[in-house]
This record gives sequence, C-alpha cells and structure tokens, in this order.
Amino acid sequence: MIDTHCHLHRAEFDADRDAVLARARAAGLTALLDPATDAASNRRTVELAEQHPDVYAAVGIHPHDAAELTDEVLRELASLGTRKKVAAIGEIGLDYFRELSPRPLQREAFAKLLRLAHELGKPVILHCRDAFPDLFAILRETLKPPIRGLVHCFTGNLDEAREALDLGLTLSFAGNLTFNKADPLRAVAREVPFDRVVLETDAPFLAPQSLRGKRNEPAYLKELMELWAKLKDLTVEDVDRVTTVNAHHLFGIGPAPRRGRITYPIRDALYVNLTNACTDRCVFCALSDDQFWKGEGTSPFVKGHHLRMSRDPSVEEVLADAGDPSRYREIVFCGYGEPVIRLDELKESARRLREKGARWIRLNTNGHGNLIHKRPVARELKGLIDEISVSLNTPNAQQYLEICRPAFGLETYDSIKQFIRECRDEGLKVVATAVAMPGVDVEACRRIAEQELKVAYRVRTYDDVG
Repeated sequence: MIDTHCHLHRAEFDADRDAVLARARAAGLTALLDPATDAASNRRTVELAEQHPDVYAAVGIHPHDAAELTDEVLRELASLGTRKKVAAIGEIGLDYFRELSPRPLQREAFAKLLRLAHELGKPVILHCRDAFPDLFAILRETLKPPIRGLVHCFTGNLDEAREALDLGLTLSFAGNLTFNKADPLRAVAREVPFDRVVLETDAPFLAPQSLRGKRNEPAYLKELMELWAKLKDLTVEDVDRVTTVNAHHLFGIGPAPRRGRITYPIRDALYVNLTNACTDRCVFCALSDDQFWKGEGTSPFVKGHHLRMSRDPSVEEVLADAGDPSRYREIVFCGYGEPVIRLDELKESARRLREKGARWIRLNTNGHGNLIHKRPVARELKGLIDEISVSLNTPNAQQYLEICRPAFGLETYDSIKQFIRECRDEGLKVVATAVAMPGVDVEACRRIAEQELKVAYRVRTYDDVG
C-alpha cells in the first residue's frame, strides 16, 4: 500500500509520529507522501522525508495561503523541489468553497506553481473545491496534456472526473468515500477506470466511517481498500497491487512492479500469459500502442500486472510460475497476446495444469485459431479446455476489419463465427463477447451470438481491462 496524501508534518502527530509510522509499516504501507501546504511546512516535509526512507515530500502552497507565494518563497520551492525525496509539487490548486484567499490571487499562484512543476519535471498534487472549471482552464493554459498529477480527495461529479482523466490526471479518493452519505461519490468512483486511481488518507483529516471523529492516520487505509474492493468487484490484494503500481508510476515511490508476468492473479482466478504476439491490432488494445513495444508508459499493465514479456515462456516456466492451480476458481489463458498462436504449448500447459488440480480452465481467444493453423482446431481443445470466450466484438465483417484490424483481412469475421460453431458442436462452453466501445452495436452482437450462433454472450467494459 502507498498513502499518497498524509500530512505527517502537522502538529497533530508531534507527540507520537514514530508510533504512527510504525503502525503504518505494520499495516503494510511501503511508502507515504507528505504534501506541504504553506511556506512554513515546506522545509518541514522535506526534513521528515529525509529522516525516513519510506516517507516522501511534496512542496507547494495551498490555495488558502496563496498570498504567501512571494518571489522569495517561489525561489525556495524551486530549490527544495530538486531534493531527492521531493516527489511532487503540492498541495496546490483552487478553493472556492472556503475562499480564504481572493480568487484572482489563487489563480495567479496556481499558474506559477504549475510552471514550477513543469520546470522541475515533477507531477502535481491538486486541491480543488467548487472550482473545477477554472482549475481545468488553467491546467490547459499552463501545461500541455497529458498532465502528470492527481486530483487529491476528489469530490466532483462524473463529468468532472472524466474531464480530469481526459487531461491525463489520476484521481484520489480519501476516507470521505466511506461516509454513510457518500453514495453520489461512490457512484462516481464505480465509473472511474481503476488504473487511474490511487489511495490516500489525508491524515489527520477524514478518518474513515468506522473511526469518524478520530484523528486519521496512514494505518487506517485498509478500510478504504476494502470499500474499493466492493466497488470494483476485486479483492483487497488486487486493490493493494493496482494502486501501489499506479502511485509508483506517478510519483516514482514505493516498490517497482515485477515485469513480464507469466501468470498473474486477479480476484480468484489465475491468468496465463503465453505470448505478446497477436493476429489482431485492435484499436482499443495496448498492443496497438507503440509505447507497449518500447516498454514505456503504463500500457503493458493489467490490474497492476506488467505483461510485456521479453520472450515467450516454456511450458515448464508456466507450470513453475502457476504453482498450485487448485488454489484458484479457474485458470484462464489470457495475456496481451493471442494464446492460440502457441497451440501446442497451450494444450500441454492445460493438460498438465489439469493433472496438478486445476478445477476449471478457460481460454480467452480472438477466434482466429483455424486461420492461424490452417485447420479446424476446436476438436484439439476438447477435454483440455472447459470454457472458451471468443471476442466477436462487432456485428459485421467490415467493422471488425476497421476496429480489430486482423492480419487475415475481411475473411476473419466469418472464420470467427465458424470457430464458435465448431467449439459449440464439440460440447465446449462458449461465450461470445464484445467490447462496449463507442460505435459498436453491442445488442446486434448479442443477437448474432444468441440467435444465430446459439451461444452465451457477454459485454466487456470499454477501457477497463481485466
């Protein structure tokens, strides 16, 4: 876990700061980010960060104290911002709710601090209350999207969340997400792609519902994690992993993720990543992004797992990495690439995983198997695979060509449908799927799956892989 926003420098922690840090570590936190708010606290946050290996600082001027941003303070921030333990510029932004500083002064200070962050190459930690139109306008005027940074303690509506995401920002929800009357905010959180979320306590403020009214501290992050697990239908371990990776990408703090996963757990399933190769280049997939092949950015990640492998794994490597398959509800052959490309390794891995106790084995495929191997392959999967999920994706061949861009051209779509029929006729459980991306008639896909092909159908969420 990483707490991306806790004010450890504040006087509320003076009496027991070491004990607070000890409880945080015991709870599993690997890094904590302490944002300053005014001129006096900037040096204090840096001093604390330099005293503790797992504590990092952010320096800035809160909108409440915008008048403090003199040329001298700006020079000091520029100097502090170069220190090794300073991970961001923040907390900065706009606050039209309490309006303790005049709005024009807030906007002027905010723009100056954004320019400083750009000069230093640092992400920003943004505070915003009742000021999103001006916040977004100043961000666009001052920095070129995508913008590295996060909106701390997000309390906006869904349109504001989407605009922040469009700018490249990450969203952070604090303990107020757990409050009894926070249903509207939880509705927003459900719709936010989880690879754009980090965790924070905002300690000593905003203790979660079960501790409301008490001083908050980083160790209390667990209650927020448990809520996120319910909102996103994930496990607490998934939430921990995903948000830790997100925070590491944004701020460079905490542990670096393991790269090139062969197998990777999500919820109660274990996924097997056989290859990065694919016979599609779907417009919605990271494989169509040049960054994926350069190993840059976050595109090789699914639910906190880095899937870009340097080479295809052997069957022995798959088995060793999987461990005991009986621990999982199902084993799923599904990486970034198309597993049927490695049909022999797929069959042998499935056979041996079954021998080791796998309870249910599912294959996620683009349905190109017959084209790849120039023969019907459904019969070869019988007895090895229990369920096949086939990406139909569009209701016609032309749109499939435009969206999925298959290597085999226009004939691919009809071949996918034939593959589905053959799997169905072999007695395999078949589910045809479609990604609900703009412009795709998912109900027309449903009719093809259920009425023409006589198989089950599922709509996959657009832009939220895994």
